[in-house]
Amino acid sequence: LLGIILASTRHIKDSKLYVIAGAMLGVVLSSIFAFFIRTITVAYGTYGDELFDSCVILLTAIIISWTVVWMQGYTKKIKSDLGEISKKITTGTASKILLVDIVARTILREGAEIILLIYGISSASLSASEYIIGLVVGSTSGFVVGMIIYSGLVKFAGKYIFRISTVLLILIAAGLASEAAGILTSSGIIDFYRETLWDTSWIVDNSSMIGKLLRITVGYDSKPNGMQIIFYFTTIIFTLIMMKIRTILARRQYA
Repeated sequence: LLGIILASTRHIKDSKLYVIAGAMLGVVLSSIFAFFIRTITVAYGTYGDELFDSCVILLTAIIISWTVVWMQGYTKKIKSDLGEISKKITTGTASKILLVDIVARTILREGAEIILLIYGISSASLSASEYIIGLVVGSTSGFVVGMIIYSGLVKFAGKYIFRISTVLLILIAAGLASEAAGILTSSGIIDFYRETLWDTSWIVDNSSMIGKLLRITVGYDSKPNGMQIIFYFTTIIFTLIMMKIRTILARRQYA
């Protein structure tokens, strides 16, 4: 998103400074959000811990699914909106502070999603070093993709990048929904479809490195129950339906 914003506003004088300022403000606001999430978690962690965790995980799955839906046609929308804002700034009818505001809100929204996602996958029992490796790899990959977009190569690689990220996000959301279902059934909050359907722990165990990776990326569980499968595929189907609707509306709007 920053790559798109930088590319769309490069003709505005000192636009990079305002984009950086907006990004820094967004990071600060995301950090404040993370602090409050941590405070709430500590305060209510002892009261209905399973219910609280499952609610947060489900909320994360919903937000990720909505992000996937929202991404459909978003590149055209943000370029159109930024083009209009750029014209206003260039002609002097709008302040450059508006650019800071847009970037800050963008970073805050994405930062909040990342924070909730990390909380959602924390049950995978990753070590501190594994989190750091994920942070470095993810940040580096995001920077590279951003540079590709900024340099104009998105015309050739963009559709593949977004397709891959869309598939991964859908599977992550489905996996989180399945995990929430597992918590709800194991704690007795949901008392039907609790029976284990199969056991593949002899192939890939949940506690193994591959198992942890598969759990985070595709929602793998070596011993899923019926409710987990229902949550998993319901999330995928619902997201695909909403994506189709969003795509149709975006085509009509920008046709």
